[in-house]
Amino acid sequence: MKHPYAYYLKQYMEFLKGHYAEITLVVRERRLNQYKKIIYQLREEKKISATSPRLLKPKDIAVIIGHRKQAGIAAETLQDDISFLNGFFKFCGNKAVEKFKEEYPRFVPKVFKKRKECLSDEKMDAIIKHVYEHGPSSFIKMRSCAIVVFSMCGGLRTLEVQNAKVGSLNRTEKGYVLRLDVVKGVDSYGQMRYVNILPRCTDFVDRYLEMRAAHLKENNIISDFLIPSLDEGVYVMSDKNVRKLKDHVCDDIGFKFNLQILRRTYAQYLTDEGVPLDQTQVVMGHSNPNTTYRNYAGIRPERVTDLIFDRLAENAKNSQK
Repeated sequence: MKHPYAYYLKQYMEFLKGHYAEITLVVRERRLNQYKKIIYQLREEKKISATSPRLLKPKDIAVIIGHRKQAGIAAETLQDDISFLNGFFKFCGNKAVEKFKEEYPRFVPKVFKKRKECLSDEKMDAIIKHVYEHGPSSFIKMRSCAIVVFSMCGGLRTLEVQNAKVGSLNRTEKGYVLRLDVVKGVDSYGQMRYVNILPRCTDFVDRYLEMRAAHLKENNIISDFLIPSLDEGVYVMSDKNVRKLKDHVCDDIGFKFNLQILRRTYAQYLTDEGVPLDQTQVVMGHSNPNTTYRNYAGIRPERVTDLIFDRLAENAKNSQK
């Protein structure tokens, strides 16, 4: 085979379709294509033994990663790249990357990942105020606001926003619960899950559903998607359209955010409200609570002192009884 890397990469990307959001696939394919050029260069220089992802050895991986380090690539980026290569090579039946990590642990970049920021309470309140005051002016605005609301007040990923069904949204006495059947890792490690929509958004969702039903009926549109793609009818809204609608809200409100920071905001809000980590983990769709804690939510340092004073006061009160 003349170009084995390109051949297997094409098969791998086809295999991943449907398991990840479109933008995630684009990033992964671009990064793996970068490594194709590096691997062919190193092979031409006779520094590695092969170009096929089925035949590369742990020693070759060490050379490839060393080449990237010399180019000044950040440790966090290298960690992601090693993960991408591992998934690709395992798809090809090659465990060279896993063995590289075992045999050359000192070559594996060590990174302490600081938890990324979520929206401040003030910005979250500003968004909630905006969607209540400006969303109902038209269904077009309401639909843009709904993308933001279900991401920030339900913790939905882009893929989940696109595929959520209106029939899976259940109104209870306490608020809305949404069943997500299409999730990250669908058909592999992903599992159907239920998410709570924050009660502070209940009235918005009520109004959104009314306007959605009226708009679809008036325009003879049939769609069971919670946030329908009006141009394409029954089809899933594209990643580009989701970002475009979200950006409309950013422009109106005066500051920028993405769906990932909205998802982190949801997790942090639950934590601030005292929801246990293992419960937040479940609604976030994480298989490991460490993922939730390291990357999404934890007790904010500025709140720890108040919590300690509250606990000490409660203990003192109980000891006097």
